Amino acid sequence: MPKFLVTGVGGPAGRSLAVLLQERHCTYVGADSRPLEPDIFPFFRVPMARDDNFILTIQTIVRAEQVNWIIPTVSEELPVFSASWTDSITSVLIGTAGAVACANDKYLTAQILQQAGVSVPRFALPSQVGSAHELTERIGWPCISKPRIGRGGREVTLNEDGNFSSIAALSDAYILQEFASGTDYAPELFIHPDRKTHVVAVIEKTELKEGKVGNATAVRRVYAPDVAETALAAALAMGLSGPLDIDIRRRTDGVPVVLEINARFGANSRSAPEILDAALAYMRS
Repeated sequence: MPKFLVTGVGGPAGRSLAVLLQERHCTYVGADSRPLEPDIFPFFRVPMARDDNFILTIQTIVRAEQVNWIIPTVSEELPVFSASWTDSITSVLIGTAGAVACANDKYLTAQILQQAGVSVPRFALPSQVGSAHELTERIGWPCISKPRIGRGGREVTLNEDGNFSSIAALSDAYILQEFASGTDYAPELFIHPDRKTHVVAVIEKTELKEGKVGNATAVRRVYAPDVAETALAAALAMGLSGPLDIDIRRRTDGVPVVLEINARFGANSRSAPEILDAALAYMRS
């Protein structure tokens, strides 16, 4: 039985994953940059992913605890692990460095998916839109602005009709997206590294923290084959493997469009336990 290290164990995705591992009687330890006092598993405080000592701290933990697999759940850690982890004894459940780096950037993600024929909302960088009229023609109102690199609902803004001054003030560290006003989904996937085996579960976000945008406060499992097909097509187009959490919404015409991709387990993992089961089967093989 392998032993796991779950990073970001105090966050929504980490907590969901820890509960599932506990239910499956898996042995694991947790790590987070925030102080926690868990009573059911060993916990280690670690630096933020951007800290020069992050990888060294993780290496110290996995050697002391004899960890076999690291399961990162923090977005900022994903490109660090995929590009910098070289330990031959302990593996990381993550995709390849190039694919993870592209998924980490919402603008690059939209470009790659659009070129691959996967449906995405209309999008642009702030510098590519010079006026309210041009934004109307290119994206439409209302539109979403959000950081190209970021997680959760941080700085996600729904810009109402004509509110161009706030958009003009944004740098190209942000992306503008058409607001898809239909049903919001969070499909969870596991793509085997051989890219021939996969599991997809579609979760609908029934309530959002900010009303029209933001993180889900309530979800339910649904049957939506077109959403599942779009999520899988996006994952394969990006060249990703491992656990994935994808944000998809329907346009008013009913077409599901991919908003962003997180190359990790999502906050709603408990609603799709078969994703972890597929990952465990792979890690035990």
